[in-house]
Amino acid sequence: MRVAPLALLLSWYSPLAGQNGAARPVVAVINLRFNGEHANVLQPGDTAVVAAATSKLRATLGASAVVTIVDSSATATAVAQAEADGNPCDNACARAVARRLGARWVAKGTISNLSNLVWLLSADLLDVTTGRAVLADSYEIKGEAARMAPGAAHMFAQRIEKTVAEVSR
Repeated sequence: MRVAPLALLLSWYSPLAGQNGAARPVVAVINLRFNGEHANVLQPGDTAVVAAATSKLRATLGASAVVTIVDSSATATAVAQAEADGNPCDNACARAVARRLGARWVAKGTISNLSNLVWLLSADLLDVTTGRAVLADSYEIKGEAARMAPGAAHMFAQRIEKTVAEVSR
């Protein structure tokens, strides 16, 4: 039996297909937020730390064989529309955004600058169907934040993969 090369390529490459052919669970990743409320001194590069952590979170989940993430532009647009009233996107808003984007899960969080040497990543994974937070993680970041925050985001992404895989069995 001869399989058409295009069909073979599509079945091998499909980003939504898991190993068993079922669609992979979809996760919306809302950009991490910066919280400098308790910082001793705010620095010009503080928001770059958060951007680097968000990029690592998205990159880790984007490379996942377990989940599929929603396009970052679509997510950012949906969040901006939801925040048009001037209120930041809370958990209910995040679930509504994810639902609108067709995601079963939504990841969100903040990075707080507590001092010049200590930062904190607080992040949640919400189940859009039940409205429940299935992960509520905190990672203390000590040392060079620009290097350490992406590592914390990577660990959170790995926990997302594990949790979604367990729940989706």
